[in-house]
Amino acid sequence: MPSIAIKSLHTPRVLPLSIVLLLFFFTSKVDAIRRSGGLTSVTRAAFYKSKPQIHSSSRISTRRKSGYGGGAQSVEWIDPEYKSLLGNNNNDDEDEEFFENKSKTKLCSATGGGLATNLLRGAFLRVASDISGGTPLESVKCRVTTTLKGPLQATRDIYSEGGLQAFWTGTPSRTIEGALLGAMFLVGSAATKNQVLAMGGSKDLAALAGGLVGGLVQAIVMTPAGMVFTSLNYNKGKPGYEDDNFITVANRIVKEKGVMGMFIGGGPMAIRQASNWASRGLFTEIARTNFKMSKYGLIGEIGSGVIGGVGSCWNTPIETVRVIMQRDVSSGLAPKTAKEYMNSIYEEQGIPGLFRGVTPRAIQAIWQTCFMVVVPNILGL
Repeated sequence: MPSIAIKSLHTPRVLPLSIVLLLFFFTSKVDAIRRSGGLTSVTRAAFYKSKPQIHSSSRISTRRKSGYGGGAQSVEWIDPEYKSLLGNNNNDDEDEEFFENKSKTKLCSATGGGLATNLLRGAFLRVASDISGGTPLESVKCRVTTTLKGPLQATRDIYSEGGLQAFWTGTPSRTIEGALLGAMFLVGSAATKNQVLAMGGSKDLAALAGGLVGGLVQAIVMTPAGMVFTSLNYNKGKPGYEDDNFITVANRIVKEKGVMGMFIGGGPMAIRQASNWASRGLFTEIARTNFKMSKYGLIGEIGSGVIGGVGSCWNTPIETVRVIMQRDVSSGLAPKTAKEYMNSIYEEQGIPGLFRGVTPRAIQAIWQTCFMVVVPNILGL
């Protein structure tokens, strides 16, 4: 009987992931063919050290007039599609009008025509990051945050409770959550970045705004999903919670606290997600452009993601409050305000208490940043 249960748990998980994987590569291939040049300009910059594509007509005309020479042939880093349409035209006004129209077309494509592609890409990237390492790191982080144990002891405890598979506790619900989070994040982030660039904003500002919007959108799904995951992780192995799963936990919380009980901790979650991804996007972009790490190709892009992931951990106290608040709700206790939790933790454990779990969280942040920020940068999203 146990072996049948295990099969029924794991078998259906493989099929949807395989389908998402195939769709991801299929849509990427179609997108590459549609662009007529194979790689996007950002990808070329990452791997061949070429200059990035300019996103607004005003910047193009300014650079051409201030040292890149006259005529369209001097703009060597425009997509082949643009370059072939320009021909040998030397009229700056006509060129500027052309690029303005193309900029609007690319923006519409990113926010509309590429919507399905970005939804699939985002879902795949987030699920892949969770299954390959994000979920175990989240389990360790939750255990460290909700107890006074260190990362190594928490890891040993989780393993002793259920073996290696215990690190993936809550994977079915987290897979659904991850697919929704990734899809919403990539669409919101890509559309926002393109809008900021089209308005003449810098790449740093675009990365900051894209992460901010993407993170806020995620909080809508992540608050109730995080509540269930925290409950499953914290109550695992305790008497009375042996048969817990996503449905039983959600039903228990709704019965005790009402539907809005699933959204307790939404404030800290929204702040955490917005500051998380804004920081990851901004620090990654600063590393790759201001520090010029992108010129080192793929290694430089990954290194930028490492900086972005570690740099985003400054907001760990917000995450600590969120986890403990949702822990109390899942245990049937009345939640306090975020300020009360923060004061209580500070009085009992000092500053280190507010940063409990920062080590596994930093590793998890690097992991997620490489999947959700670095890969989209390489794809030119």
